[in-house]
Amino acid sequence: MPRKIFIILICLISLGAVGGAYWYQKEKTKWVAMLTPTPINTLSQVPIRGVPKTSASAITSPPSSMEGINTHTEVFGTDSDPKMITLGPKLGSHPELPAYDTHHGLVFELKIHGTPVLAPIDMALVGFQNNSSYRTDGQNITPMDDLVLFFESTSPDWPGMIIFVYHLSSSPLLLEQNINPVCSAVKEPRGENIQALGHLYMGMRDYVPDDKNNASACKALIGYKVKRGELIGFAGTVPNSNGIGTHSFVDIGFKVSDISENPFFGLKGSDVSGERQDKTGNRYLHWVQPSSFFYWKSYSPDANFPSGVLAYPFEIDGYQLPAEQRNINYKYTSKK
Repeated sequence: MPRKIFIILICLISLGAVGGAYWYQKEKTKWVAMLTPTPINTLSQVPIRGVPKTSASAITSPPSSMEGINTHTEVFGTDSDPKMITLGPKLGSHPELPAYDTHHGLVFELKIHGTPVLAPIDMALVGFQNNSSYRTDGQNITPMDDLVLFFESTSPDWPGMIIFVYHLSSSPLLLEQNINPVCSAVKEPRGENIQALGHLYMGMRDYVPDDKNNASACKALIGYKVKRGELIGFAGTVPNSNGIGTHSFVDIGFKVSDISENPFFGLKGSDVSGERQDKTGNRYLHWVQPSSFFYWKSYSPDANFPSGVLAYPFEIDGYQLPAEQRNINYKYTSKK
């Protein structure tokens, strides 16, 4: 009998090495092996960085001075889907405007195609995805602008925060976009022609893809650092959902690093295409409701920003970029 028990234990230990770790629990008069599943792997070991107490936000405290704070909320459009928010207030400034399922950004109603979009904080480009396409109707061409940029904050106010900017028409950070035909909009459906490179932070996961569909041809300046108020792109245009006219705007989401774990991490669900996907990546990142989580202020070179306050991502209150940077075809150099 002892020999038989020993053999069973060896088998269980071997199984544990493959599928997870076994532990033993006494049930009535028997010891029963219980499997603890191996956790889903993250991309790498990530530091756990909480929200600095000195950074103004909905979960810390208001700014040290409210002068010039939240003075242009009229540009806020549709908020994030409250079900996507796992840190801070669930509702934004316009709960009466229904967000589509899984929407995890804030619409800035810039109204004019090609309006310059500015960095809300010091940050570095870490990835991009080019989903842009167009549709034709006779002689008419309607853009479906959806260049997506992913940034990581380089500011001590928001360490580890991810900034997700999409529905751009172009960016100075992609040197060959709309110049090289390989890195331009294609006739819809875009489908499998989507280009992606770098670290992507999607609704329920983050990951690093291979060079997808020759995305390197876009010559993205991955790692390029921009300061608050500097140019990152130009507002795009898409058809209105009712099929009448077009809508020019930019959508920006923020994933904040916190010591708490995102409750979505490690679950399984469906993406918008209906395919199953693991919700993986950094378990300490949380989508927040930008219009109610952050405090906002107009950018100018001389403006004083209290800790944690973000800049409105557009020219306002008399500030304008240099003339050459207001050209939708403007590109940075690769030296910075």
